[in-house]
Amino acid sequence: MAVNQVKLTSALILKVKSGVDTNGNDVFKNISLKKVKTAAPEQDVFDVAQGLAALLKNPVDGILRQDVNELISL
Repeated sequence: MAVNQVKLTSALILKVKSGVDTNGNDVFKNISLKKVKTAAPEQDVFDVAQGLAALLKNPVDGILRQDVNELISL
């Protein structure tokens, strides 16, 4: 049985260093930007994330793309 996937939604998540805790460990916040076009190429999403990172006060530690797919039996 063959299975196909259909991309339903995409989101861009920026992992931002927001400070340190009492033990000296880094503390992170996630900034989620929903409604990213599902067909948007990864390079375009990455370029937008870098542009947004340049506007933030705190440094960005990671750029993530979260996709939700539906699996359909063919």
